[in-house]
Amino acid sequence: MANSFRHGNVKIANEILEQLAIRACKEVNGVYNLEDSSVTTNHKDLEPKALVNQLDEKINIDLTINLSKNVNVRKIVKEIQENVKRVIESMTGLTVGRINVNVGKLEI
Repeated sequence: MANSFRHGNVKIANEILEQLAIRACKEVNGVYNLEDSSVTTNHKDLEPKALVNQLDEKINIDLTINLSKNVNVRKIVKEIQENVKRVIESMTGLTVGRINVNVGKLEI
């Protein structure tokens, strides 16, 4: 994704945007986070994942997350969407169009 400024252009790789989205997901209480888990084995497949694409000057983000037990799914998903949008737009100046959240697992 690219932004134009007075002194030139700035291009931000999709991978950077994906990392920002994942970090913003992890900030929301209730998202399963390997660092917070008492499980000692490597469960990298439980970590949030993000995919970013551009459509009409806006970026769309597809997130796949796992939630911790005893959470209000609807409330957590809304918080994730708001936090990801806020983080991406404030750190990059890009406009976020849609944030689609797929809940892969609910830890029980």
